[in-house]
Amino acid sequence: MAGPDSGGLPAERLRADPGWSRRWECELDAVWTDQAAPNRLEPVLIHPDRAAGQEGRPWLQLGVTPDVGDGDPAAEADRLAARLASGDRQEFAEVRGGSGHHSEGR
Repeated sequence: MAGPDSGGLPAERLRADPGWSRRWECELDAVWTDQAAPNRLEPVLIHPDRAAGQEGRPWLQLGVTPDVGDGDPAAEADRLAARLASGDRQEFAEVRGGSGHHSEGR
């Protein structure tokens, strides 16, 4: 992975619709991209929110690796946002890290 994309089109589309993140009880942290695989995007989410770790509350880092086509970038970003909006984080996301025992075995 090349690095986080804080202002890219997928992140912009996901941030434009806060409804899915409230339903998922998560906050978008970043969208990772890979120049070697431009059709691969990886939204990184923090449950319950990005402030939890700083405030000493339990938190989880979740990763989602959706299938992204090679079509129009705006259309693909819209499709990604719609897919996350219609999904359930427990079916879609995998735990990548978090605070202490909250990330173990999840």
